[in-house]
Amino acid sequence: MKKYHLLLTVLFIAINAITAFAQKDTTTASKIDEYLQPYLDMDAWSGLISIYKHGEPIFQKAYGYADREWKIPNTKDTKFRIASISKLFTEVAILKLVEEDAISLSDPLSKFIIDYPRGTEITIRQLLNHRAGIPHLNNFPNYNDLIKYDYDINEIIELFKNKPLDYDPGERYRYSNSGYVLLAYIIEKVSQATYGDYLQKEILNPLGLANTGIDNNSEILQKRANGYMFNSSGDLVNADFVNMSIKIGGGSMYSTAGDLNLFLQGLFRKKVIDSTLNELPNFIEIEGEQAFQASGRVQGFCHQITHRFSSELTVMVLGNHYSNLALPISDDIYNIYTGKPYSIPENYLSQETQLPVEELKVYEGNYDFGFGPIRKLKVKGNSLTYGALDLESADALIPLGGNRFFYIQYWVILEFSDMENGRFKTLEWVMGKNRFPANRVIN
Repeated sequence: MKKYHLLLTVLFIAINAITAFAQKDTTTASKIDEYLQPYLDMDAWSGLISIYKHGEPIFQKAYGYADREWKIPNTKDTKFRIASISKLFTEVAILKLVEEDAISLSDPLSKFIIDYPRGTEITIRQLLNHRAGIPHLNNFPNYNDLIKYDYDINEIIELFKNKPLDYDPGERYRYSNSGYVLLAYIIEKVSQATYGDYLQKEILNPLGLANTGIDNNSEILQKRANGYMFNSSGDLVNADFVNMSIKIGGGSMYSTAGDLNLFLQGLFRKKVIDSTLNELPNFIEIEGEQAFQASGRVQGFCHQITHRFSSELTVMVLGNHYSNLALPISDDIYNIYTGKPYSIPENYLSQETQLPVEELKVYEGNYDFGFGPIRKLKVKGNSLTYGALDLESADALIPLGGNRFFYIQYWVILEFSDMENGRFKTLEWVMGKNRFPANRVIN
């Protein structure tokens, strides 16, 4: 009889635990739906939300369309162009070659490209950590023209090889896709295989990543998502064309949520690299907690992956929209799941105000964020516009009042402060809880 009562007690506890978990799961799902709905209503985001615990999916739901014209919905198997998350594959490939003693992180670039200017001063480690001073291709004034054409890897290197370094190697950090083109070249030269073939043989096949590969524009790829973006007038359109050949090493791959989770678990369990794992630049701290983070953004797509080690929780946001929402969505999804405070997104479009041209002019000026090109804010027609200093193209900003403007193409707020002599000294790029300040520079 005692055994019978004990069995009933254990069964009762188990049923209640399962019920509580199911209720939490249902509550989490409804809160995530409620949170994302404003973005969906405003056509500001579409994609897939995945939460993994110890590598196992505990929440996964797709939102919006993979193809808006045919109204084909996103699914958990949708293939996304993963942009700079591709860099993680390049990093692992380089570190695998290091572990095989084929290269060293201290090897100079000149060992692989003999005539590269200042190549004796630039190391593989500096390229890996964006500290080599190689000019970032995306900042070139003619970049929007360059991305239309097909290149081999040597032709891409020639685009930036003879340009002056942005700074002395090792002096500072500045993000550079060009540096990762050079890493892809090193992989090819050392392995005597193409970049794609090396990844396939040494990383994708061993980890069983059947839905990951090099994104080839001409290939017919099943379940590939189309990308979308807001144009300079704020209208939702198909994303600008990018020939993915120029993205080799730093942004040329596609994948699915399932494959990316397998990849992460393979990394953390040291199935591909071992002793060099901590050389990956993706290890960070978030509010004192050790984490691993990867993100990517390319025309039509924006993604964020964050894994927290203490809870073994991974939040993955894959989106086929160019808006810069992956990071704030990722932060808020984590807060929803863990019961922390979060806010329902605002409808900034409903807050638009009208400012006369003479009032808009006090916001004009050039602003330096300390990375990338200097940004120019200038009144054109009846709008304040935002663009790179050396480019004619610029996007119109939506005034919200209170020295705040909405930048719909990136879905961020620009805030101005510190008025001096009739001009603002400080501009902040506000993306969720993240703020990036820029100082006004003398014209």
